Amino acid sequence: MNEFKDTQITLNKEGFNLTSRERLLYSLTNLPNTILAGIFELTYVNFFWDDLKLQQFYFSIGLIIYAVVNSLNDFYLGRISDKTNVEKWGSRRLVYIKYGGILWAFVTFAMFFPWSYTNQVIIFIHFVISICAFDMLLSLVWLVWLALLPELTENSEERNKIALFINIVGVIGAFPVLLAFYIYEISLLTFQIFAGICALICGICYYIVASKLKERPELYIHQDIVPLVKAIKEVLKSKSFKSITIFRIFNHINLSLVLGFIFAYIYVTGVDLLTASLLVYFNYTFIMIIGYGIYKKLSVKHEMRTLIIRGRIIQISLNITAFLVLLIPGLTLLIWVFFSLGMICQGYMLFDYPLLMLTTDEDEVTHGIRREGMIMGANAFFIKIGQSIGPIIGTFVLLFFGFVRDAPTQTEQALIGIKFLFFIVPSIMSLLGLLGIIIFPLHGENLKNMQKRLLEIHGEKAKTYRNR
Repeated sequence: MNEFKDTQITLNKEGFNLTSRERLLYSLTNLPNTILAGIFELTYVNFFWDDLKLQQFYFSIGLIIYAVVNSLNDFYLGRISDKTNVEKWGSRRLVYIKYGGILWAFVTFAMFFPWSYTNQVIIFIHFVISICAFDMLLSLVWLVWLALLPELTENSEERNKIALFINIVGVIGAFPVLLAFYIYEISLLTFQIFAGICALICGICYYIVASKLKERPELYIHQDIVPLVKAIKEVLKSKSFKSITIFRIFNHINLSLVLGFIFAYIYVTGVDLLTASLLVYFNYTFIMIIGYGIYKKLSVKHEMRTLIIRGRIIQISLNITAFLVLLIPGLTLLIWVFFSLGMICQGYMLFDYPLLMLTTDEDEVTHGIRREGMIMGANAFFIKIGQSIGPIIGTFVLLFFGFVRDAPTQTEQALIGIKFLFFIVPSIMSLLGLLGIIIFPLHGENLKNMQKRLLEIHGEKAKTYRNR
């Protein structure tokens, strides 16, 4: 069977264009991705640290173990799909989405059944095993999913379009995540039932997508596999890889600071839990989509790198202003105004994955082989460090300002600490991440020349594949 023809894609001067069906199938994967990752991010700190009362020492040690174990795993998990035998398994990426996704959904569901309510050692073991298993499967599924898109199309405009579709699908996925946080506060049993339903839906989605979507075997069927150590050295030499990784590390620190500490931010929202949950959902879906739409339109005339730099500077300035304004008594509800403006400003995150894909394109131009999985895995290695650092920073900031766990109210000093964690700490991380994007080399003539050469290489590979 000629899988090249089955993909139903056409080549133009800018690269392959996907069919509407392929865009939908690829984007649909973000539904279970959002549900599983969102439920975990929103509840695991609350579950283990706040409810099961895991001591700060055990919590920090657990996150350090998690960072080491899963960061090292990412090199292997990213590379494993690059070297998969296509003739044996039928695909290079999709087989891991089909079966790995089902297992990931089950592990997420099983995590929320306590092994003990009082024994700190058992809670610690449960914590470490759960977060490591969860993240290992997340990496396996998410990395091959990300690695698949730059293979499907070289066209930056097409990639940006799909990135927008992915985030629109994320709006749908964010709704059960919103419900998860609210249901979690009702009772653990109710939440466990809800998590089981979500896991079933996610597993079905992964199976359908992986069964219907097609790969482009012509891009890799004849390439040699470079030894792991040599491949890592080649990737780490890339200035594009290093700069985009710096940018993404601090993005993920901020993501963990926002999603992992909603249980603390509730104290400064000025509204009840249900209203706050609805407002968070509204901002993370519809308001953010507005931001994505604005940046997508601006990207027609301006490069992604330029838009990110400008948007991030505005966002940092807005956060600092918000913190100072909200120190004034009686202005609590303004937090939602600043939150919404911030969501619009960070619409530049639409370009996060497309920029990373440019790095994989450059690697193929330089070395002649496609190894998105290796690059995504190496990138994830450093990102996992950031994901572990975020909760450690967050919990220490809260405790420093006198936050009392699982308390009905907090002191004035603790409330200031919560605002500091919500606005100032992310601003510091955003500034550090900005340095990475400033030195990102794939822009202007460098970008145009790289993309031109990439299309030539893919044209040659497609011709060789059809004539084999």
